[in-house]
Amino acid sequence: MIKAPRHAFLFLSLPLLLLFPVSAPAQLDKTFSGIFTEILDVRLQRSGSPGQHGTHFLESAERANSELVPALNSLIAGNVSSYPLSSTSTGALFDFSTGVPIPIAASSGPIFAETAKPLGKSKFLLEANYTYAQLTQFRGLATEDMAFTFTHRDVTNDGTLGQNPNESDLLNLALDLHASVGIGVIFATYGVTSDFDVSVALPIVSVQLNGTASASIDSYTFGRLGHANHLFGGDTLHPVLVTSVPYSHSATGLGDVALRLKYGFTRGGALDAAALADVRFPTGKKADFLGTGKATFRIWGILSRPFGDLTPHLNLGYAWRTGELQSNAFEFRAGFDNKLYSSLTFALDVLGQINLDDSEAIHLAPGSVLVADQAPGADAARVVRLSNVPDRSNDNIISLSVGLRFAPSGTLNMFGNVFVPLNDGGLRATVAPTIGMSLMF
Repeated sequence: MIKAPRHAFLFLSLPLLLLFPVSAPAQLDKTFSGIFTEILDVRLQRSGSPGQHGTHFLESAERANSELVPALNSLIAGNVSSYPLSSTSTGALFDFSTGVPIPIAASSGPIFAETAKPLGKSKFLLEANYTYAQLTQFRGLATEDMAFTFTHRDVTNDGTLGQNPNESDLLNLALDLHASVGIGVIFATYGVTSDFDVSVALPIVSVQLNGTASASIDSYTFGRLGHANHLFGGDTLHPVLVTSVPYSHSATGLGDVALRLKYGFTRGGALDAAALADVRFPTGKKADFLGTGKATFRIWGILSRPFGDLTPHLNLGYAWRTGELQSNAFEFRAGFDNKLYSSLTFALDVLGQINLDDSEAIHLAPGSVLVADQAPGADAARVVRLSNVPDRSNDNIISLSVGLRFAPSGTLNMFGNVFVPLNDGGLRATVAPTIGMSLMF
């Protein structure tokens, strides 16, 4: 009994390891600060801008690194660390109402939700699954289209921009962000009693960021005065006003380890009821977006009731997040699983996360500034948006989970699933597939 799980662990884990690239040591949290510093600081200062003009966007660089960078980093790390775990009770289930465990010839259960049925005393479930997501949308905006505008320093110190012609120069930056995440999870569940299960999940996470950040100077001085005071190259009469910074970084490692405790209160009556506690420990390296660097705690209430081959279920939970820019949230999972054939189960769920703390919302350079151009021949004011990213007080997430379970035997269970967004909140993939398999002992 001890050797079987050990061999099974190798059987399940080796295919997962082949899915992950070997990456050199990296610090992904330096990606965005490197881009902003290179463009707003290094390239402007070494360009040959006359006088001190090359330093006039340093305040914007400082704001980018103190405000934009933490928000972008938390956006990606928070998405990775909140990965959903598959059900703790899959495969063959057992009825203990007679005091003797009797296998239940019913549905194999949901995939990313829970029923109130416990696994069973002394039963051991070992599972491995892999989810891949290209995170292409944030609040409905394609991440490759995210753009920011940086303003000149207020050299006249009068609280406005444009009184000096140099203050009318702007720097526009398109981030061209392409982010992808692969999460492989190996977890084990053990039935301590007929009512109480314990699970441990070990995630291996791979994060990749790449793109080519492009910057252009909207040179008011060149257009109105005939010479550019801010440039990336050339000279003031023949300036180079565009530049680009390619970037490609990746990291692979252990994510935030999860511990789950599930207790079944009632079963066999009008409703089966259970509770589940989920703790994510900060084992993932924050600098590489493998975790947030802080623990997350969840408590779930679980209701379910089988009706022949159909089992509806409802999970309601509260997530307490301690990470930076990570809001506490009300969470739910509602759906059903239905046995289609003796070995095939269909599972459908709607998953939701409703943020409860507006103060932890992510803001990416919201708002606008007024530039009152005062150069000869122009006496007008421009309202300049600092970002094209929608600004919101929350990032509520609602997703559809649809999948199939195939159980060729009472011990082996395989599944495939896809996540599809039902709203545009948060950082999302258009579709996120999952494959997995489990063994029961």
